[in-house]
Order: sequence, then structure tokens, then C-alpha cells
Amino acid sequence: MTVKARIQGNTAVATLPKSLNVKPGTLYNPKINSKGVITFTPTKNALNTIEKLFKDWHGNYQTPDDLKDWDTIKPVD
Repeated sequence: MTVKARIQGNTAVATLPKSLNVKPGTLYNPKINSKGVITFTPTKNALNTIEKLFKDWHGNYQTPDDLKDWDTIKPVD
């Protein structure tokens, strides 16, 4: 399989064939090595809802020991 890069505005674009099963909206970190080989590594998807962010949380928040005095400490002039 071969793809061809084209210019779109100020960007070079290469279309990925549907047979690669890339989900639309997937984010990648592109890198090019000294031989011109381009690799695309998928990034971890950001959690975009509060439900997704806390889906595995089942308890009370415990304030770390080094932050327990933040509510009572007074600012230094």
C-alpha cells in the first residue's frame, strides 16, 4: 500500500486507508528519524467528561499529609 503526501494550506497531509482501522479523532505523536521514517504513536485519550474521569473512583478523598495544613495556614507577607 502506498499513500501520497499533498499540501493543504501550510500542512503536508497523507491520507490513511480505511483498512488500517484508524478511529476518527485519534490523536498521534508524529516523529521522523534521520532516515526519513515517520512513526505515529497514539496518545492517551483525554477524559472529556466528569463521569469518565471518576468512573473508577469509589471512596472519599484523602488529603495527603503534606497538604493538610493548607486550609489553616496564613500567607507570609
